[in-house]
Amino acid sequence: MSRRLDLFPSKKLRNPGRHLRQLARWPERIVGELEAFGERDPEAHLGGRFWNFKVPVFQKLVDPPHATVETQRACMASIFAAARAVEISDRRPANCRVACLVSTPSLFNSEVTVFFDEDYFRTFLPREEGKRTYYDDGWIEDEAMEADALGELKVEAPEGMEFFGGTLLRQYDPAWGAKPVEQVMWVWAFPRR
Repeated sequence: MSRRLDLFPSKKLRNPGRHLRQLARWPERIVGELEAFGERDPEAHLGGRFWNFKVPVFQKLVDPPHATVETQRACMASIFAAARAVEISDRRPANCRVACLVSTPSLFNSEVTVFFDEDYFRTFLPREEGKRTYYDDGWIEDEAMEADALGELKVEAPEGMEFFGGTLLRQYDPAWGAKPVEQVMWVWAFPRR
């Protein structure tokens, strides 16, 4: 299964059960992908800061308006299972942190990330006080979110994985319309080892 954008937003996704079964097999496949990454020096890939594995789904399976709470929860469970598969794999690189970066309401942007740079990992963590930054005609601001905001999407994380919180990103650009676009980035991670 590969990642696919929703090019026909008005059409429903045919046979979501088949897509969910393929997604459930992702944790097995991600370990194979690790081997391909492991053949390279971490410094040679993306500046040595991280490796990432985007969730391999059709966008409409996990994003509104077509996604259901059940399909989104299944996606989150697969992300956690994939992170755990990386964490316990004998192919896991040394001296790194395995994390889940889950975005809501658009789960299509979610990924399992192997961080080699701890400072870079910390840039994904919520800040106590938000900040607004202005650019050209627009702005972007962030705000810390509590786990309660996950609501029905909350899924049990694997043992040993810590929840670090969420960051609500609110972006405004007049070219997009009158309303700011909002997305939350949730972070779970295993300890660095």
